[in-house]
Amino acid sequence: MQSTPSILKLSELSAIVAGIFQMHFSGERFWVTSEIVGLKVSRGHCYLQLAEKDDVGATPKAEFRGIIWASTFSRIQPRFAKATGQTLREQMQVLLQVEVQYHERYGMSLIVHDIDESFTMGQLELERRQTIERLKKDGIFDKNKLRELPASLQNIAIISAEDARGYEDFLTRLTNNVYGYSFHCTLYTSLLQGDLAAGDIIAKLNRIKIDHTTKKFDAVVIVRGGGSASSLECFNDYFLARNIATFPLPVITGIGHQADKSVVDEVANTDRMTPTDVANFLIEHQMELEESLDESWNQIRDLANEVLEEESQFLNNAVWQLQQSTKLDLNKASRSLDNLGFSFRHLWQGLLIQEQNFLENYFILYKKELRQYFNIEKEHGVEMLDHLQQQIKNISKAEDRWLENSESKLRLLDPKEILKRGYSYTLHKGKIITSTDEINVGDEITTQLYQGEITSILKDKKENG
Repeated sequence: MQSTPSILKLSELSAIVAGIFQMHFSGERFWVTSEIVGLKVSRGHCYLQLAEKDDVGATPKAEFRGIIWASTFSRIQPRFAKATGQTLREQMQVLLQVEVQYHERYGMSLIVHDIDESFTMGQLELERRQTIERLKKDGIFDKNKLRELPASLQNIAIISAEDARGYEDFLTRLTNNVYGYSFHCTLYTSLLQGDLAAGDIIAKLNRIKIDHTTKKFDAVVIVRGGGSASSLECFNDYFLARNIATFPLPVITGIGHQADKSVVDEVANTDRMTPTDVANFLIEHQMELEESLDESWNQIRDLANEVLEEESQFLNNAVWQLQQSTKLDLNKASRSLDNLGFSFRHLWQGLLIQEQNFLENYFILYKKELRQYFNIEKEHGVEMLDHLQQQIKNISKAEDRWLENSESKLRLLDPKEILKRGYSYTLHKGKIITSTDEINVGDEITTQLYQGEITSILKDKKENG
């Protein structure tokens, strides 16, 4: 006869299981790694759904319910937030100190007594490296870094929190710079930490991209106050980093970290430690532009001086050559004038000798005739002789006067005498000009006076009609 199997009530079975758990796990605590797949806070208690997923990350290999009682949660949550810069959230890898409990009504659960925040921070660093490798694999990691900064960075789009201390420091340093540089800043207010920050910053980047078509920004600046390295988790987000790496404007960051760089810092065109450092960078960039412009101006000025010096030297040489040419022309004109005077003197002397010879011949002939006549007319007597002598004297005086007049006329033909009476003659290229056909407008001519000469440029000429 078969024995009747023991029949237990569900509560009795639950009590047995609870006893077993109490026997083996009572008071014992374990450090367990897990992913938070569900989280709810109610009445100060934090209720967790913990899981370990397979290598694909889809199917849970193990799953438990976890509880952080209010007294414990109020202690470890602020400490965790201070160290990591964020609260517990879903999809976060954590290292928990747990105690296994079995409740006859609610079943098995893990009671969380502590959390090792350094493990979570290590996971964040791992995620950061994975994000960097993914960006490099996509071929966009250095894309924004390769964008050339504009020569002037004055029209700036700023992503920050309006009431953030870092933004205030940035704006104060930028607007109160001692060099008097002016900057036009447009603020796009955004969350800068927490689960929603990455998406909010991406939205602001899209808004800036649209506004850039009309506002023509020079660059985008992302600034925030200081904080722990783990508070930068939103700046390690792949999609935010991807947006910044491929952004059409240079992105400059100053998100207040002290040591570790976020992925956003790595992909940004320029990164500085603090918002004040970013402001200093913008001011120094303008200083470099001003120095570059000063250097360019000095080069232009030096080149202009060099050209002026060369032109001055060229003009000096041209003046010297003109002076030499003028002297040469004057010497030629002077020699020509001397030759002309010599010719006049030679002509005058020839005429004078010719007249003297004529007079001498005439006088000899006259005396011969006179002797013949005297011999013939000798008988006329003394009266006729006196009369003839008187005539001879009169004729001689008349001839003397004629000779004197001739000599005066010849003297007047001397060029110097002609010039002395106010006349002048004009030379062109050493030749005497007698007609306007021999010169053209713009020619240089020399007018010879009795004392000195005048060099002129012909502006107009008229034909005698």
